[in-house]
Amino acid sequence: MIRKMQKKDLKYMKLLIQSIPGLWHDIYTDETIARAFVSSEDLAFVYDSSGQIVGGIFAHDLGFKGFLGMLVVSEKMQHHGIGKQLLEYVENILRKRGCELIVSDVWKSAENFYKKCGWDYPQAVLLRKKLSDK
Repeated sequence: MIRKMQKKDLKYMKLLIQSIPGLWHDIYTDETIARAFVSSEDLAFVYDSSGQIVGGIFAHDLGFKGFLGMLVVSEKMQHHGIGKQLLEYVENILRKRGCELIVSDVWKSAENFYKKCGWDYPQAVLLRKKLSDK
């Protein structure tokens, strides 16, 4: 079941993110995940399966559009519809708030998942600037 993320869930979210190869970066700390939680305000949710967190999402309402900061599902629970449920849950909230669209940078390996969920390529170009040497 999907429920609002709570501060006590952050240690489990950290472990979940770390369990997916390449998703946790060396520069990340407990403070990083705490800031993600706080900045998501009321758009951070977990998927709780019998008391175990098997998925989570951090999203942001930027007014004009929504931004998906992180969507993660444990490897053993992938392909069970959990990621899609979390994504649709947040999309519906943002839609009701009047956001025109939601954007994210996603792993290349997750591209087909997002396409199946109705996502496509924006007309904008994604640019980046690394703020860390790590």
